[in-house]
Amino acid sequence: MTWEELLASPFKISTVTTHNSCYLTETRRMFNMSDEAFHKMMRVAHRRLTDDLEGHGISYDSLAKALLPQHGRKETALLFDSEVASARSRGFYGHDVAEAWIPALPKVKSGVPVNSILRGDILEGPLDQIALALQESVIHHRPHRYVHPRQMYCVYINNLSPTQDRELRRAVEEHPAYIGYADCSGRNALKQYLGMSLMNSGLRVGDQILDGVLHDGRSFDGTPNAAGLPYKENGFTPTAIREYLFLPFLSYRINSHLTGRNAEDAYAALTTLSPDAYLVESPAIWMTPSRYEYLHDASKHLVSLQRAGLDHLDHPALEAVVSKLVAQGHIYNLRFNEYGALLYTSMVEVDTGGGEYKTFTIGLKFNPGDKRVELITFF
Repeated sequence: MTWEELLASPFKISTVTTHNSCYLTETRRMFNMSDEAFHKMMRVAHRRLTDDLEGHGISYDSLAKALLPQHGRKETALLFDSEVASARSRGFYGHDVAEAWIPALPKVKSGVPVNSILRGDILEGPLDQIALALQESVIHHRPHRYVHPRQMYCVYINNLSPTQDRELRRAVEEHPAYIGYADCSGRNALKQYLGMSLMNSGLRVGDQILDGVLHDGRSFDGTPNAAGLPYKENGFTPTAIREYLFLPFLSYRINSHLTGRNAEDAYAALTTLSPDAYLVESPAIWMTPSRYEYLHDASKHLVSLQRAGLDHLDHPALEAVVSKLVAQGHIYNLRFNEYGALLYTSMVEVDTGGGEYKTFTIGLKFNPGDKRVELITFF
């Protein structure tokens, strides 16, 4: 395939993120890359990832539910006391608690389950604020006094059905270090600190655990599961994916409120979509009169506007509110379709009253000609 054919071909990329590593930002800085060069690099890298996955019998599109926040699906943070687990394992507390959560991963019943797995200590954020967030957000399995927030070790798993979520939590309750869980399907006080602290530990695809491993540019002989977690003992096969492909494209970004701290992510995602799209990191969203009417059609999107408390706004006011929301949201689902349209979505949280937040997806279309962004859907 030539450059021209690759760049002209349709694509769908669920997520592009920089939060797990400095690979993209440092590569761009080191080589002083133009936006055009960065765009080409990302398109080639994603094509290479797609080919690598196919070699493992995996379709990239089949991973979308583990890479995109899903309305109606559960995201759960399991909390363990690392001091208790360390005492049981001579300091290897991550391995110790893995003996509880790995066997508890959802069993294959129909289809191929996909889940992103993040884990680590809660290290980012002021200690007093983390302690308060733990008190507010965690549903305790047993009484626990937080001696130090840094003792909290977290395993975060997404794309769970309510039944899978309950079964997962029930299965880990026997572990002596288990404290409780936080429901992270929506906003809570703890979620922003988890989003800054936790590293992607793997992407579960059926009985495979995809794991990013180092690649020296000449050979690829990395061994997955360097931490030695008990995957094989529980019927899973660790599968190596080149780290420089795994980190940007297969890392799940917890959808937390990070206004002002997601500029690099926004640049990487938008420039992957189009070399000109970075100009609309904080766009003034517009919509046609017919689109405004469409969103207010009771048989289509009106219920979403009502849930967000935005159904009373006139056309200019709705454009202004949506523009503000998009500037604060995370970018997902980059598409260049067969009709030549550049599309993406912004996942946003709206205060629907009384401090209660609901999550909405805003569908957007970027027009390279006039560098404007049009609202397509709101749900």
